[in-house]
Amino acid sequence: MAAVENERELTSTLNLGLRSIETPGEISLAQQYLQKIEPSIRAIIDEVCATGSKKAMLVIHRGPAQGSRFLLDGENTSIGRSPESDVFFDDVTVSRKHARIQRLNEDFTIFDAQSLNGTYVNSISVTEKVLHMGDELQIGKFHALFFGNSHIKSLGEMK
Repeated sequence: MAAVENERELTSTLNLGLRSIETPGEISLAQQYLQKIEPSIRAIIDEVCATGSKKAMLVIHRGPAQGSRFLLDGENTSIGRSPESDVFFDDVTVSRKHARIQRLNEDFTIFDAQSLNGTYVNSISVTEKVLHMGDELQIGKFHALFFGNSHIKSLGEMK
């Protein structure tokens, strides 16, 4: 009987839409975004990314709420489906208390809060990760770019 059940078993492939990490010569998602935005928004991002700034910004570039910007200016920023979250993502693919971003000096680190669907940085599942300029975060259906002075002198230039 077990052999009959195995013959009926169906296999499905789930495509999460994950993309490969950028290869040399390709323009990063952050650079593509910066090329398309209005000069006034670029000026805001430049101010956030200025040397010595203790701020960062998440910009939703794909998914629900595309174009939304979230300033990260506190020591801890909560992300989740709960309305009490600092960054509120209203979608069932996001846990109530999904993740948090902690600032320590100039570094911003994302911590997954044991969320059901996980937290991804540059298409890699993480539980804890220091964020760098241009990193793409995926939380549920939301794809955000990280802009901050963490580990940068200017766009794309590592310390």
